[in-house]
Amino acid sequence: MKKKLIFIAIIAITIITLSGLFFLLKKSSSKNDNEFIVGTVANYAPWVSINETGDYEGFDIDVINEIAKKLNKKLVIKDLGSMSPLFIALEQGTIDAIIWGMEITKDRLEKIAMIRYQGDTVKSFPLIFWKKIPTGIESIKDMKDKIICVEPASAQDTVLSKYPFINKKFTEKVDDALLNIQYGKADAAFVESAIAKKFKNKYPEIQILEVPLEEEDQVFGVGICIKKNNLELVNLVQQAVDESKEKIKEFETRWNI
Repeated sequence: MKKKLIFIAIIAITIITLSGLFFLLKKSSSKNDNEFIVGTVANYAPWVSINETGDYEGFDIDVINEIAKKLNKKLVIKDLGSMSPLFIALEQGTIDAIIWGMEITKDRLEKIAMIRYQGDTVKSFPLIFWKKIPTGIESIKDMKDKIICVEPASAQDTVLSKYPFINKKFTEKVDDALLNIQYGKADAAFVESAIAKKFKNKYPEIQILEVPLEEEDQVFGVGICIKKNNLELVNLVQQAVDESKEKIKEFETRWNI
């Protein structure tokens, strides 16, 4: 009888413990379900930057806040420092999406889903120089043995890979690329159009050579990156973007995109 009572007590304790664990797991899961975790990188104005009060701001921040509202989720921003960690985090599932002025290319569309929220088709990338374009440089093919700054894993990096005679210098931040050409550490920098426009407005010394793109390298606007197999989130974000078109236009005006 005593053994039977002990056995019943053990069973009861086990049931209570498991019930409590289930409750905690359910509570934790519900909390995560209410979060929209998005990876980005600061120091990329006007897309993403940190203001004087330490808060994130920029065109992408306004856009993703609007999307989170449409999804009825709490936005959690994770600054991962550069492009490569963003894609790793997305693949590992530690973030739900990426927003960072990310250009939509055929190569990327083969690997991830990208929901376009801004921009038109881009048929050239700007190669920027400091003060003057060297004599004899009329196209990317004339940059043999020259040093060009480029962000690793970017669309520009993919294009430069087709020209093995060019020396690529990887810079994780576009501001570092600018410093390199200013101080003669590199001959040019290969960037996206919005960044070239920003630099040119701030530094009239910058000179730009447009590099035509082959069809497979063209850019189809910028998009929010999500894992392809996360079909539910892809559809929800697409719907949210469709419903936010007017607000996004307002954000473009605000940030001069």
